Amino acid sequence: MEKSSGLSDNIAPESSDAMPSSAAVSSPVENLLLSVENLCLTEWSADGLSTRNFLDENGGSLQRIQESRINGLSQCQTGFENSMPVPPPLLSESISGSNSLSNGGSFQGSRLQPWAESFVPNPDFLSVSALDEGTGRAGSSLGDNNMVQKQEQLKKVRIFLGLLRGDTFVNHCSNQNGLRTIQGLLRLRNPEITFEICNKVLALSSRGTAVVLELMLDQHGRHVFGELIDSLNYQQLKSIIHEITKNLDEFVSLTLVKHGSNSIKRVIRLLRRSPLVSLVTNNLCAAFLTIMTNRTGSFVISECFKQLSAEDNKLLYEAAIESCLDLAIDHEGSLSLIRVFNTIQGLQRYQLLYILSANVAYLSQDQEGNYVVQKLISLNNPLLTQKICHHLRGYYATISLQKGGSHIAEQCLDTEWKSWVVEDFLSSLDTPLNAAKDEFGNYVIQKALKVTKKSGSPLYHKLLLCLQPHLSILESGYGRNVFNLITGR
Repeated sequence: MEKSSGLSDNIAPESSDAMPSSAAVSSPVENLLLSVENLCLTEWSADGLSTRNFLDENGGSLQRIQESRINGLSQCQTGFENSMPVPPPLLSESISGSNSLSNGGSFQGSRLQPWAESFVPNPDFLSVSALDEGTGRAGSSLGDNNMVQKQEQLKKVRIFLGLLRGDTFVNHCSNQNGLRTIQGLLRLRNPEITFEICNKVLALSSRGTAVVLELMLDQHGRHVFGELIDSLNYQQLKSIIHEITKNLDEFVSLTLVKHGSNSIKRVIRLLRRSPLVSLVTNNLCAAFLTIMTNRTGSFVISECFKQLSAEDNKLLYEAAIESCLDLAIDHEGSLSLIRVFNTIQGLQRYQLLYILSANVAYLSQDQEGNYVVQKLISLNNPLLTQKICHHLRGYYATISLQKGGSHIAEQCLDTEWKSWVVEDFLSSLDTPLNAAKDEFGNYVIQKALKVTKKSGSPLYHKLLLCLQPHLSILESGYGRNVFNLITGR
């Protein structure tokens, strides 16, 4: 009799819908770099930028900017004669192999203005080669024009990302449309864009927790997190993993909930051949019993057992050995421990099974531990089974009267050490009768009669001699099954 946990992993949606395409940008670089205060976001049209309104903080209309076309390019005309164009902030340091991420300004308490909701950059228009700094294409004017257009798009991406800070970034990633936008930008695998987004998730929200932790706990945000870690270089990934694991309580909280658990499992799969995985396994070891006795959290550790090498799992297996008895008597813990049997190998496997088999008399009488004993017997290891049957001598009559224990006694009757079980019943004249009329014990007596008769054992006749004088008592109630078996009715 085995138990099943009924928990299955949630599979993230495969690819998100494609971003809506935008028209080519015809504005020159100088006209795009407007001051942040007067920043307006455009509605795209087929022939370039359309008329735009600047908005103040209260959503009121400031001064309308008119555009005229000069030599195929748009030129902005405004009454703000003294206003100087202020470019969006560029990266403060190189992103290639960098382990020091810039602060990127204050991320707390910011909110995206309502008029900015419609500004969604078109990542499909951008290419990695065109966005890389210093990259250019010599040749036709068409190639140069494409380069200018892609650089313009990159500037708009910078502006767009600049509007998403702290809580605003989390909120944007917490809905389907925002999720697809950020995923689309990450799938460009453009180092500069990836670096900007990495900075966003390492910042703090208004709740004082890192944005990355809030993304991992969110239904949609966890998909942004998954796309992000797939896009990072080693140093950036190291910074993310450090942020996730630096606080043990926050890390444990992630493992115990659905979306956080799935996010950690994705990290484990990504790091299965990386030394960074030790940051995760060390935390799992530190809170091993808490996580393994939780339905959701236990599957995080099971993911390690499935994905990582024996060497990477060594500390986890040591924790399992140390906690095996506590796990065995817990409902979720016993299920988790049984899953450990499927992967643990070598000396550590021997140590685990030795401790459990030495305590089967105690575990067999526990409502959860008896399932672990049943699993041990079902491993069909002759030496292990013999040890279990030996340690249960003197307890068979007792455990036969219990729901779980009766299954263990029946399993032992199917082994070559079945005589030890029958001899326990024959140690007292009343024991066979008490078991035969019990709700659970009658099944054990039936099994004992069948296996001893089939093997021609003299123990069969000894059992009959104990039971036949009491057939009238067994004719009703739970004993009726044994009565029918003996009388052949």
